[in-house]
Amino acid sequence: MIQILNTAVDNIHGAKTQFVKTFVPNQEIAKQLQTYVDAQASFAKKVGQETFNFFTTLGTAAYTFDAKKAFATK
Repeated sequence: MIQILNTAVDNIHGAKTQFVKTFVPNQEIAKQLQTYVDAQASFAKKVGQETFNFFTTLGTAAYTFDAKKAFATK
């Protein structure tokens, strides 16, 4: 699942990189824009990974939850 997200992020990152290379002739500005595009891709991948980890943990906890033990009365 996370590979699909990473592939999508990489494709968008590639498109943005190509856009910067094609339409920004000033190398100083292009370098700054490319740094920004790289940071966006890195951030998106980290958010995706942490979201995936959160929901995996949540699903595992819900699956292994034992209500009889948690709400047992003596």
